[in-house]
Order: sequence, then structure tokens, then C-alpha cells
Amino acid sequence: MYLYLYDSWLNQKRYHQTLARIETRLTDLGIGGKIARLSPLRNLQELITDEIQNGIKTVVVVGNDCTVNEVVNIVAKEDIVVGIIPIGDNNHIAKHLGIPEAENACSVLAARIIEKIDLGKVNNGYFLSGIKIAGDNVTLECENQYRIRPSTQGAEITICNFRPALAGSFGQNNYFDPQDGSLEIFIRPLASGFINWWRKKTSSPSIIPFKKIAIDSKQTASVITEGQKVLKTPIKIEIASKKLEIIVGKQRIF
Repeated sequence: MYLYLYDSWLNQKRYHQTLARIETRLTDLGIGGKIARLSPLRNLQELITDEIQNGIKTVVVVGNDCTVNEVVNIVAKEDIVVGIIPIGDNNHIAKHLGIPEAENACSVLAARIIEKIDLGKVNNGYFLSGIKIAGDNVTLECENQYRIRPSTQGAEITICNFRPALAGSFGQNNYFDPQDGSLEIFIRPLASGFINWWRKKTSSPSIIPFKKIAIDSKQTASVITEGQKVLKTPIKIEIASKKLEIIVGKQRIF
């Protein structure tokens, strides 16, 4: 049985035709199910828990990365399969999983290729793709064995499960596999000052795999999750291996 969760912003008129095409395609493929429309007044935790008790085995997120992140944080502790029908902007997760947009995603759901993938755990929450650290003088203590302090002022730090767009082909063959039981610290030095901007010369990025880290800073730094939730240091991050069952496409990037 399928539960389709529509994000609240899909109530806008401009999405009505897209949703109608999706629903028609799901019916044609024989994978229709119950539709639940989210709203600020609806408790998502209670909704999903009730539907699981009623026999739902697959939860399909209809929305974007923020919607996916919200749902994953609820179902990560359940024996449930997650699917995605991406709509609109901010769909990095779906692209990484090889899922096309809107009604084209329905064929991926019907094929039902399921992979078990890792999640990142930050304090008591989870993330699929990655989180960003904003702030200077950050210290990352890895595995309780060594510390990392970026030497470049203003370096961009991302904790990754999926390959970040800014990495390009850097570390192509050895890192950013959401099934390898590790996360990666991706540090990209930023150019500063007129000379560096003009010459475009900065140090190469760094990639450090890990299973558990603690992040702290002299001044409070922000950690921004893919659901746009902002946490403040100090925080702890660790890998949750093969934590989530998710439907993927043949064009997935792992």
C-alpha cells in the first residue's frame, strides 16, 4: 500500500495540472494509493505513524528536498520504504537518486528498485544529502583521535553523504558513496581579497572520510540542514549505516 504525501505549497493553482498528470499516471501504472495533503496544522509524525499502523508499506514524498528531509526524519526508525516524486526547485536528492521530475518519476516508482542507503545523524536528527557549516574558527574532532581546523579563513565546509555539486569530479572514484558506511568532510577554500579574486588561485579542496565527529567553534557557528533547520555548535555527527530503504532510478549517481 502506498501513501502519497503532498507538501502544503502544492496547493497553489500552478501545480494543479502537474498533480493531475501524476495521479493519472499512477492510476495507469496500478500504484495509486492514499493521498495526504500536508499543512502547518497537520501533525506529520502522527499522520505517518497512524498510516503505518493501518498497513502502509511505502511512503512517497511529493515535493522537494525539504519535504524529503522532514519525512525521512520520521520514517528512519520505521520498517518502511520511501519513494520520491520531485516537483519544483531544490531537488538535489532526487537527481542523485536518478529520479526524474513530476509524472516521469512514476515509472521509477513502478519499477520499484529499492536500495538500502546510509543516513547522516546530526544530534537526534537525520540527513540524506549533506549539511553546511557556516562560521570561522571551527574545530572538527574526528573519531576521538584527531582534530581538523581549516587553515583558510572563510573556508566552506560541508558534511556529505551524497556528492555535493561544488565537488565536481574531485574525488570522483573514492568518495561520496551513500552505501559505504562513511560520511565525508568536504572543505573548499574560498578566495578572499582582490588579488585572489583576479587570479582565481585558491588551494585544492580537501575530502576526509569519517564515521563520527564532534564540531565546535570559539564563537557559535551555524549548521544548516537540508531541511533548512539551523543548529548551533557544538554538535555531534555520525553515520547511520544502511538506515533507509529508498526507491531509486537506473540513473542514480552511486
